[in-house]
Amino acid sequence: SLPFKLLMGVFLGICIGLVLNYADGNAAIRAILNVVVTAKYILGQLINFCVPLIIIGFIAPSITKLGGHASRMLGVVIAYVSSLGAALFSTVSGYALIPHLSISSAADKLKTLPDVVFELSIPQIMPVMSALVLSILLGLAAAWTKADLIAAFLDEFQKVVLAIVSKIIIPILPFFIGLTFCSLAYEGTITKQLPVFLKVIV
Repeated sequence: SLPFKLLMGVFLGICIGLVLNYADGNAAIRAILNVVVTAKYILGQLINFCVPLIIIGFIAPSITKLGGHASRMLGVVIAYVSSLGAALFSTVSGYALIPHLSISSAADKLKTLPDVVFELSIPQIMPVMSALVLSILLGLAAAWTKADLIAAFLDEFQKVVLAIVSKIIIPILPFFIGLTFCSLAYEGTITKQLPVFLKVIV
């Protein structure tokens, strides 16, 4: 299952990163780190590219299917307001509590990862917020005008995006998570800064 694969990615990534940290200093380790950093960069570019597509592919058809059902639309509004409220609550709590915690402002010196060997830049088709606004406006307009052709297109687009997610994004996600934690473990973030993060979370 995906949660198990993600946990395994985290575990293996941390273990490999700690081993690389401990054995740092020879050319073989630097070569492995070059592969880790480059693969993480490329996978991250691919995942980030798909985020606006996922937003449009799932939100716009969902809003279109709501149609004139006021109760369902109210549920959507409540969900978004709840998300916004949670974000504001987290921000206020952070500003109110974190300054009073006994946390050193100077982070321990971390190791430096090598530069990416091969940069494959994959820009997003649009920013995430633009994709969100476009999805909402497109879905609402299609529902208001009863644009059956647009609604059918959005349904087909949703199937295409779902195929991208299930066939590409989900399979590479554990590898991306593993490479990310491998990088963090090599830098020393896991052993030196994780206790600080846990204190803040608690």
